[in-house]
Amino acid sequence: MCSPAILQLIIDFVLLLAVIFLLWRLNFNLKKSHNKSHREMLDSFRALKEESQAESERFLEALEKSRLALKEIALELDLKEKRVRSLLDKKDEGAAAVAKNDGAVAVVDDKHARVVEMIKRGNSHEQTARETGFSEAEIELIIDLYRIKNETS
Repeated sequence: MCSPAILQLIIDFVLLLAVIFLLWRLNFNLKKSHNKSHREMLDSFRALKEESQAESERFLEALEKSRLALKEIALELDLKEKRVRSLLDKKDEGAAAVAKNDGAVAVVDDKHARVVEMIKRGNSHEQTARETGFSEAEIELIIDLYRIKNETS
């Protein structure tokens, strides 16, 4: 029969082949599950990227709308500033007329003072306009002029 040394070598060789086969299967299964988890991670990353791009586009649209709104506000403020400046110029021109006709200006100043007092008491612009006969735009201008007058004084 075979000597024990040869028999031991054959058994060792079979065990070596079994270990190599098991390692190969283990590696194959690990790669297979790795590939699956990598695909899942890539899919979730792609979904996250697409969501991020969509949100950044919405953000840029909102930013553009805000920029346009601020531009409109700036234009409105420029128009109001021009109106206030023209009213101040008219007031300066009227100051010369005050010297000539002091009584008529006192009546206008009383009406303006009444408007300012009504607003200070908490009346709305609409209520003040109804009671004084001025339009709401005139009420706003009177208040703006009062503020400017007090800022420069």
